[in-house]
Amino acid sequence: MGKQRRKFETGFKQQIIQEVESGVLSVSAASRKYQISGSLIDRWRRQARQGGLDTTPSARERSLERENRELKEKLAELYLENDHLKKLGDWLRRHKSGTTSVITAENLARSPKGSKS
Repeated sequence: MGKQRRKFETGFKQQIIQEVESGVLSVSAASRKYQISGSLIDRWRRQARQGGLDTTPSARERSLERENRELKEKLAELYLENDHLKKLGDWLRRHKSGTTSVITAENLARSPKGSKS
């Protein structure tokens, strides 16, 4: 088996660069602390200066963004469904109270023949 490559998040890279650039750690001290090569830290520093530090979202970030988008879509569907149900309930209350509370010719025509109240 060959050596497995590790992938580092952009935030982690920026944290190390910030520690080295601010003088908190030297490149060799950061290398020992985080168990990565000094040349890799130097490459990240060079990329950051050139504005090319990897800023693509990680697989986990993409997964969370997708889940967030799906949840927002579901929430929007539920809001619409709730709104429709409220409107239906209002319509039913108006319709029921309008057709049963007052005796009208229409109500009399619908009522069973021969019933006396």
